Amino acid sequence: MRKEYSQARFLSIAQAQFLRAPDEIKMSTSRLRLKNTEDEPSAINVLTREDLIPTSMQLSSDKFSSLSSMACIKGQLRYLKGLVLSNQKTQNQCINSFSKA
Repeated sequence: MRKEYSQARFLSIAQAQFLRAPDEIKMSTSRLRLKNTEDEPSAINVLTREDLIPTSMQLSSDKFSSLSSMACIKGQLRYLKGLVLSNQKTQNQCINSFSKA
């Protein structure tokens, strides 16, 4: 029963993450729009024409810095995966050499 509990817990966590994913995507996207009139109240996603270019530049800058950060993290992940595989191969070779002896 204890062995089944951990597997059931992993399954329930995976299902919860799968169900929350569309909501997270919906919440993470924001629609920017221009003010139609000067009387329109201010909001986070409503821009004036004067704010359009600086906001565009800021978002482009954020995008490229995030892409470079992601490339660095992907490289680290690829290195760590290779390290795990090489450790597994070494352990398998050690086990095989001990079993032959």
